[in-house]
Parts: sequence; C-alpha cells; structure tokens
Amino acid sequence: MFAGCKPSEPPTPDVKTQVSDAASNAKDSMIQTKDDFVAASQKKIHELDAKIDELSARSANLKDDSKVKEEQALADLRVQREKLNSKFDDLKMSTQDGWDKTKTAFSDAWDKVEKAYDDAKAKITQ
Repeated sequence: MFAGCKPSEPPTPDVKTQVSDAASNAKDSMIQTKDDFVAASQKKIHELDAKIDELSARSANLKDDSKVKEEQALADLRVQREKLNSKFDDLKMSTQDGWDKTKTAFSDAWDKVEKAYDDAKAKITQ
C-alpha cells in the first residue's frame, strides 16, 4: 500500500441502498416506457384493423380484374398483419435485455404492414 492511502472501505449501507434504488428506478422507468409503447402500439393496431375492415368492405363492390388484384393485395396485407401480430406478442413478452431488438423488429413489421395497407388501398381505389 502507498503511503498516505487508506485501504478501500466497503460502501456504506446508504450508498448500497442508493445504488439499488437507482437501478430499481431505471428498471421501473424502462417498464413504464415499455408499457406506454405497448399500449400505444395496441391502439394503432386496433385502428389498423378498422382500416383493413373498411378496405375489405369497399372491395366488395369491385368486379373482375380489379377484384382479383384487390383480393391478392388484401391477402398480402393480412399476411403482413399476422407477422405484425407475432412481433407484437414478442414485444409484450420482451425483457429489459431484449427490448431494443424486439422494439426494432416490431417497428420493421409495422413499416411492412403500412406499406401493404397502402398498396391494397391503392388497388381498391383505382
């Protein structure tokens, strides 16, 4: 040991408590953020489902070639919607360690379902 140095002392219980509280608060904050994101995503999914139902209803009036294109577009949209549902389930079950990766995967799936919706809508309104 160097002259003038004291052996390191273990942290006092107050410091341990503060560190533990800070870690707990950070975890609680992440959970709140996750809960908020999941709730907002659930709301957006419900809105998307209503829009998909509306497209399906509008497509009932289409005829022949338009009907075939529309049915394929809606089928593609439903496939993307099912993938989104799977990613949403993953999102709800994700842990703190996997949150960023799971959130990114959900966001990517959301982008794909939005594109599929836009494609289906364009085919139905032609």
